[in-house]
Amino acid sequence: MARPKLNDAEKKAERLTVRFLPGELNELSAQADMSGLSLSELIRRKALKLHVVPATDMKTLSELRRIGGLIKHLFNETNGLYRQKTAALLDELHAAVVRVGRKRED
Repeated sequence: MARPKLNDAEKKAERLTVRFLPGELNELSAQADMSGLSLSELIRRKALKLHVVPATDMKTLSELRRIGGLIKHLFNETNGLYRQKTAALLDELHAAVVRVGRKRED
């Protein structure tokens, strides 16, 4: 979930100091890196119970969708000549998208 861009009046002005154990801070830093977020943004999203999506999962989903589009294009270009094979490929692709989507919700 992308956060909306803030205007000058809405910029973050409040500060909160939180103490972490070294291992906890290392874990949060690793999660922030994996998500492509700053440490502050990751902690804000977790505190507000907003969804945090690892950047790698988003890239994977994007690539799977791109491949699905190519398979659909192939189907259209061949006038359905490989209908059964195309359907099987799309079923496998859909299952992969669902698996990655479930992983994101964990």
